[in-house]
Amino acid sequence: MKKMLLTTLIAAFIGAQSFAADVTKVSYRVLASFESQFAEAKDVNWTVTDQYSKARFTIEGEQVEAFFNVSGDVIGTSRKTDLKRLPLNAIQKIKKSYGKYKVTDTIEFEFNGERKYFVSVENDTDRKILEVSLYGDVSIFDKNK
Repeated sequence: MKKMLLTTLIAAFIGAQSFAADVTKVSYRVLASFESQFAEAKDVNWTVTDQYSKARFTIEGEQVEAFFNVSGDVIGTSRKTDLKRLPLNAIQKIKKSYGKYKVTDTIEFEFNGERKYFVSVENDTDRKILEVSLYGDVSIFDKNK
């Protein structure tokens, strides 16, 4: 279940289709939780699904996404980052194993108190999402051909 929810959230960040909601469709619990945790947020846009609500906003000059369950609890947060901010051994593993791929996205994702990175790589025939731990472990999270 945890892997399925995480997959859904990562897909939502990296480009899955979802519909934008106006703030009136966001539950009171979610709005109250958001406002208490991200009081400095600007340019907030909401997406609401049956499984979660997502706020995309800017805080301190960075684009951030926060995911909430229906009870208003934060499920996770994500933000774009640079490949160079990953652990050095992970960067080396990615360059060695995926040197013929282009890095298209790198995100930092915090989920249940755990921080991970997800790196999208692609070439002319293949696309993969790599999961990177704080310790530099690299594994394939998802692959599409």
